[in-house]
Order: sequence, then C-alpha cells, then structure tokens
Amino acid sequence: MKVYLVRHTSVDVPSGTCYGQTDVPLRASFEEEAAVCKEAIRRTGIDFTRVYASPLSRCTRLAAYCGFPDAERDDRLKEMHMGEWEMQRFDEITDPRIQEWYQDYLRVRTTGGESFMDVLARVSDFLDHLERTSGPVLIFAHGGVLVAAQVYAGKVRLEDVMQALPPYGGMVEIDLPLPRLHPVMLAGTGSDVGKSVLAAALCRIFLQDGYHPAPFKAQNMALNSYATPEGLEIGRAQAVQAEAAGIPCHTDMNPLLLKPTSDRTTQVVLNGKPIGNRSAYEYFRTEGREELRREVNQAFDRLAVRYNPIVMEGAGSISELNLKDTDLVNLPMARHAHADVILVADIDRGGVFASAYGSVALQTPEDRKCIKGIIVNKFRGDLRLFEPGVKMLEEICGIPVLGVIPYYQDIYIEEEDSVELSQKQRKAVQGKVNVAVVLLRHLSNFTDFNMLEHDARVNLYYTNNVDDLLKADIILLPGSKNTLGDLYELRRNGVAQAILRARRNGATVMGICGGYQMMGQRIADPDGVEGDVCQLPGLGLLPVETVMEGEKVTRQVRFSFLESGTPDCTGYEIHMGRTSAVDGAPVVPLVYLEDGTPDGCVADPKCAGSYIHGILDNPAVIEWLLAPYAEKLTQPALDYAAFKEEQYNKLADHVRKHLNLPLLYQILTKND
Repeated sequence: MKVYLVRHTSVDVPSGTCYGQTDVPLRASFEEEAAVCKEAIRRTGIDFTRVYASPLSRCTRLAAYCGFPDAERDDRLKEMHMGEWEMQRFDEITDPRIQEWYQDYLRVRTTGGESFMDVLARVSDFLDHLERTSGPVLIFAHGGVLVAAQVYAGKVRLEDVMQALPPYGGMVEIDLPLPRLHPVMLAGTGSDVGKSVLAAALCRIFLQDGYHPAPFKAQNMALNSYATPEGLEIGRAQAVQAEAAGIPCHTDMNPLLLKPTSDRTTQVVLNGKPIGNRSAYEYFRTEGREELRREVNQAFDRLAVRYNPIVMEGAGSISELNLKDTDLVNLPMARHAHADVILVADIDRGGVFASAYGSVALQTPEDRKCIKGIIVNKFRGDLRLFEPGVKMLEEICGIPVLGVIPYYQDIYIEEEDSVELSQKQRKAVQGKVNVAVVLLRHLSNFTDFNMLEHDARVNLYYTNNVDDLLKADIILLPGSKNTLGDLYELRRNGVAQAILRARRNGATVMGICGGYQMMGQRIADPDGVEGDVCQLPGLGLLPVETVMEGEKVTRQVRFSFLESGTPDCTGYEIHMGRTSAVDGAPVVPLVYLEDGTPDGCVADPKCAGSYIHGILDNPAVIEWLLAPYAEKLTQPALDYAAFKEEQYNKLADHVRKHLNLPLLYQILTKND
C-alpha cells in the first residue's frame, strides 16, 4: 500500500534552534511554499480518501491549505520530543548529556525527551495499525517522522537517517508491507448457504487490497469439475475462486473431490486423479481416513507457503455430529490450518437464529474458540429491520456479526452445482434464439452454458419436457457423470425421440462430452466403468461410437475451430471414454487441438459434438452455433471474459459494502 508523507513548510525560528514538539510559527513565505506542496500532491493523480496530520499547527495548517482541513490528527505523528532542550540553540545547550546524544542520537534520549528509536517505535505503531484496505494514504508530518517512516518501510537504513531528512515541504513515498493474515474459513450452518460465492468474494476483495490470496476446500462433492493447467481435476467452485483471486487453479486448492455416480456411490478423486468408486458408507466409515487427512493437510501446507491469505471453505453444516469423527473439511481442517472460522448462515430459508446458535452450541469448547464471526447471508428487504436481530444473535452466540449480506439477483457468478437449475427451467420465447439444454439426471459441468445464458441474443433454458424441446432452435446435450444411465432414461421418457424429431424439423443439435457420446451410433461399457449396462444404441446423429475406459482423460486444451488453423480457442477435457469413427466412416472433426489431434465430429452446420468442456466460452464457436439464426441476432455479442471480471468486481463491491472489513482484518491479524 502506498503512503505519501509531506513535511511541513519552513518555520519562523532562529537557525539551529531545537524546537521539537513546540508549536512554532511558520515563515511569511508559507503560502508560496504550500502552493508547491499542493501542486506536488495534485501531480500524484491520487484521490486520497484517508489523510492524517500531526496535531501541531505547522502540519494542520499545511493540510488545510492543500484541501484537507479535516485530516485526522494523531499524536504519534509529532516531531521528536526534545525535552529540556526545546527552543534552545544546539550550540548553546550546556547539558553534558548532549555529547552522549551526539555519539548515539539513535538510542540516547534527550533529557526529558525522546531518542530517534522512540520516534521510530511510535511511527511504526501508527503504520502497523494503519488499515491496509482503502488505497493510498497521505500524511502531513515532521522531518523526523518522515525519516522514521522510511526506515520502517525498509527504504532507509538506520545508519543513514541523517542523510534522509527531506527539505521543508518535501514529499516522500513509501510502500507499506501487507501483514501476514491468518487463513480464514467460511463454514456453514448448512448446505447452499452461500459459502462458495462468499469465498470468491473474499478472494477478489483480498486481491483488490493488495494481497495474494488462494482458495482451499479440503473435500468437495460436486459433479461440476475443472481441469487444472497440469491436466488434473478439481471442483469447479475452487477454479472459479482461483479466477476471482487472479491465479491459476491447482489441485492443492481442492485435494479431495467426490463425484457422485449414483445415489449411493461416488468417484473419489485425490490430488486430481481418480482412485476408484466407493459407497458413502465405505468412504466415511472404513480405514484410510487418516491417510486422506494427511493428504489434504499437506495440500493446505503447500498452498499456505505460496499465498497470503488462504480463503478456506467448509462443506455443508459444521454440526453434523454423526460425521464429526471422520470430518476432513470443516473444523478439524480449521484447527490444522490455525484458521479463523466465520460462520455463514442463510436467513432467506428461515431459522437463522436457531441454525447459527445451534451450530455454535453443538461444538466442543476447543472448536467454539475457532469461530470468530458470523455472516448473515441472503437477506431480503430493509436491512434496518434486522438491526435488533444482529444484537440478539451476538448476545446468544457470544460472537460478533461481521455483516448482513443482502440477497442479489443482478450479479452472476458460476454456481458450484446444479442446485439452482430449477430456477432456469424457463420456456421458449419470441424474438430470441431459443436454446434448450437437456436436463439430464446426472448432468455435469452445466457451466458449459454460462456464456450462452448471459448472451442477450439467446433465451437458454433447461428442460426434459418434450414440447419445450420441440420449440427450441438449438438443443444442447450436456455432459453426464453416468452417460449410459442418462441415455437409457432419455429413451424411456421420450426425450430421445423428441430430439430426433426436432433435428428432422431443422433444429440444431450439439453434444458436449457425454452428450457427444450419446449422439453417436452406440456406447459400449465392457468393463462396467459406469455400472451394469454394457451397451446401448446412441441417437445415431453422428457416425461415431464410444467405448468406456477406466483411464480418465483430464487436460486443458487449446484448439482451432473447424478449419480456422489458428489454435486461439481454449477449453478442457474430463472424460473416461474413447470415441472413434464407425466402420471407417468418414468423420469431419469439429476442432483440431494445438498438437494437431482432431476432436469431435460435425455432420453439418446444425449437428456436431465435442469432448471439450468450455467450448461454448469461445466467441468463434458461439457465432458458428448462432449463425443459422441470423434474423434473430439483433443485439451485440457478449465479451464473456470481460463479463466475468465485471461480475467478480460487482460481487466484491456488494460484499465489501455490507461486511465489516476492518473488523475482519483485525481478526485475521490478531495474535490469540
């Protein structure tokens, strides 16, 4: 953080006078000198929101002239107190101590006054407690204070302080080092209380405030995953949080990922690689938990060395007593990390007092001490109505409420999982390109459609209703965590037949990953990778077939679209099947990877598929997809990268406005 310090103008005292903290007058040339200071401040181009001044009039008068009459006064910014020597000429001081002071002015105090180290101590105390969250600071002070500030910032060595004294009216600039913050964990009173989005908000706020944050969730359960630059797999929420933090995602941010394959079984992904499928009972109640605990703890430790602070996210509720002894992600993880825990409660669903109080009361005394604050999330209505509630919550829980965050509907952050899809089951409309995403039971990576969802030219909705599918201009078959199971269900409920009928009527059909596999002639699973179904016929829209294999392909890719030749598109692959042409049938690839490998298949401009997640985040692909419906494209295309940045900043602004950040920073720097 930048701090600008301005020394007062010249004083009207005899040369060589030791005036220290005496409130001496300024010379008659004050206005001329002050005008130079004012212009120097203007040239910085900074709109200072925090301005401080020594309470001595030579500093407050200059601050007022420069446009800051209300600068905050602070005694720690006074000049060195010269004690009994004040207002004496140095060459007339008879105190024998002055010779000792001349020999070591850094440490020897003037009689009844201070040493330079005393000044450095109080200036350091002022700078230590200066909030590092609101941009550059301007300070009007004295020569000794300006020198001490430069020593504090490492700009001047102690042995060089006499040479560092700026002239009257001079200005110096220093960079304040940011303090090391404790890790902070957002823990919940339950699932879907907003932990993931608040973690993204804190990542962006810390980034804006000059820190180098990183997200961390020891164990995540989600169908939405993402490939890291190293070609490993993590939960999509941590990838979003890393993007908000301005850093590449890494498996250390989510070392343990659970991807449900059915109501009772899940695929376990450790450090980015699948290690097998387990039932819920096997996962939570069999041996091996301590080994997993060591893995997630080590991942956190590696991350904490590289970033400051770590924004941790818990999972579900912190008060699931039946799972407490095997918990890897909530308070046991917070204890390992020495994290300050902030409890997030969702007031929108009701019962906020019971859920917050119960979550605190059910903890052991040791764990209760970890909880340093409460955030009440998703408040609707006039915030003043809950002001008494804040006091009540603080009284019954014994923990400060850091903020009440209002519900919003105008900020768009990628959701972690498909819990919100019920809100997106709209209908076809007139005047826009209607895009229907087939609502699979095991739908995964629905974030593939975020760019289309926010494109003003498009009306995107999720459905498995036959009539709504037939009204769509474009039908998108998404990825699936159980492709054969979902394909069987599409045939059983008539959706498969509706897709084929829509295709015959001229609709576009495009599949991504599992959806691409479904569009082929058949899918075989001879080794039972996905379950008991060995083979099913596909929709027959593309001349390809798929064989499921145990080895998962996980990688980020660059690719050229159709025959553009330039690999200027990006995406990622996460799949466990191999797709090839049927009986040597000619296949036109949809894309070519950077290394020349073909991917996907295009039958015609209205029928195609690809393994690449994120393919629809590329403008070239979107414009190709929408091209047959040019008559409906009456609004400009969406710049999705700029849109996402705007949303992260809007989210940070929203949370910053309603969160007591000074108190949060105080918590994260306090030594217990």
